[in-house]
Amino acid sequence: TSASIWSLSIPTNATWSQTGITVAGNSNGSSGSDLGSLFTPVDIFIDNNYTLYIADRDNDRVVKYYANTTVGVLVGGNGTSGRTSRLLSGVKGIAVDQYGNVIVADSDNYRIQSFPPSSTVATTLTSNSSTLLIGQMRDLHINVNNIIVITDSTYSRVVKFNSSSGVGTIIAGINGAGSRADQFSSPFGNFIDENETLCVADNGNDRIQMWLSGASSGITVAGVNQSAGSDLGHLNGPLAVIVDNNGYMYIADSGNDRIVKWTTNYSAGGICVVGCTGTGGTAANQLQAPRDLKFDASGNLYVSDQGNHRVQKFAIQI
Repeated sequence: TSASIWSLSIPTNATWSQTGITVAGNSNGSSGSDLGSLFTPVDIFIDNNYTLYIADRDNDRVVKYYANTTVGVLVGGNGTSGRTSRLLSGVKGIAVDQYGNVIVADSDNYRIQSFPPSSTVATTLTSNSSTLLIGQMRDLHINVNNIIVITDSTYSRVVKFNSSSGVGTIIAGINGAGSRADQFSSPFGNFIDENETLCVADNGNDRIQMWLSGASSGITVAGVNQSAGSDLGHLNGPLAVIVDNNGYMYIADSGNDRIVKWTTNYSAGGICVVGCTGTGGTAANQLQAPRDLKFDASGNLYVSDQGNHRVQKFAIQI
């Protein structure tokens, strides 16, 4: 199981080091295809053994880094785009279920793949069908009930799948792209808790939307609808959101090259967590278009620093 999605216990007064340590990829921001490098890392996942899983998008592969190692291990894909059971194309979402299966949003193949532990041969859980079209999947999460949730930016909706049957159900965004409370515009990251409360990084509308289970519309809980900004009352193209046990949201505010925290007091605005210099860059205290974020079991923060082709770890400080 994973501290990243179940009972994420972060003290309300926690802060994090402003200086990141590169735990995967090259610290200087260069891309590469060797197993010590990354090329546009997008989604990440950390298990309770501190193993870091990375959707290495432009290398068409998933790699994992064991704690305190600098070279990745292939989980699936091999750097060549393809559609066989061993290959991936444009992978954009990743999670590990309670059985150790690595579940992958194989986005450019419009399918969800499952790689069992210790095998680089996947089975297909679900794929494009006449009953439910799958567009560009931007994120994938699994909750404690083994419900798989994907964000589909093509059709501006969020879909949940039964991991056993592969049957999909639209749970948010049934009315096409837009800026109303029941719509999304290019939604990216999602987070779903054990009660199936859903939070979505509504990228094109510069906001975070919360949908309660069974709701027909969402509530804005961070950012201002269709209003990008760099002050702490606004977001600029958010790409990911996760929620801790206090109900606090941590957001990859990608257009502002920072990670921000919003509490349950929405009107108070956000608090900058890391990447707080005001500009993007390759320095250890900077980010470049951060794509995803997760916490490990100790509360350390990991950021998929997409524009710098690296994953940065920021140590928790209580």
